[in-house]
Amino acid sequence: MDNFENAKQLTEYSEETFQKIKNIYNASLYEKTIKAALLIEIKNLMENLRSALDYCSHGLFDKYGDTSKKQNIYFPYAWAGLSATEFRSKRIIDNKIPGLIRNRPDIASKIESYQAFANPSNEWFPKFMDLNNENKHQHLTPQERKETRQLNISSGGASISMGEGCSIQMGAGAMIQFGGAIIPGGQRIDVNNPAMILGNAKQEVITWVSFNFQSNGEPVLQLLEKAVNGVKKIVSELSTM
Repeated sequence: MDNFENAKQLTEYSEETFQKIKNIYNASLYEKTIKAALLIEIKNLMENLRSALDYCSHGLFDKYGDTSKKQNIYFPYAWAGLSATEFRSKRIIDNKIPGLIRNRPDIASKIESYQAFANPSNEWFPKFMDLNNENKHQHLTPQERKETRQLNISSGGASISMGEGCSIQMGAGAMIQFGGAIIPGGQRIDVNNPAMILGNAKQEVITWVSFNFQSNGEPVLQLLEKAVNGVKKIVSELSTM
């Protein structure tokens, strides 16, 4: 099996692992504790995704690299804050995959397009690589548990939403009419004080909960999902070039 096939299989396996993580994650939230299985699966997912990228780099080196400069091959990436000019001046692609720029400049340009400096949607990439490089994903025990609350009021296709720190103060003679409901005056409305409503309306207070990586404050599930989808895209595109 060649390097690109190895990379594809790891990305497919990582998608399955991510589904396991979501299930264990939700159980951990419910029990208000971080399960050991969650940490293990996160560790496995992160390492498999990083390996998929490196397999991809080896595949590119075998096809287009300068084999006279055989060395440790890794996927090129720009750490957070590195500009395109700095990325090129440091010769990061040539240092990680020697010969690629000379033999396939189009692929080198494609690799640049995956970097955070190329598109804000790629900001997950240096965060993911940083967590891997120093094994920070293995030190999740003191993760933060953050909660935010949101009040939603809806009626007849209209809605009002407010988060923590927001409120509506209504005088005695005021009212809000929307959809098939009326919110009479003389009340303060916020996430801790739902509205008194006349008529047909739905009102709910939603508590949003997430575990975050301690080292960078990133929500775990959101970053992992971006990494799974991002690495899959990179492997899929580079394997056909």
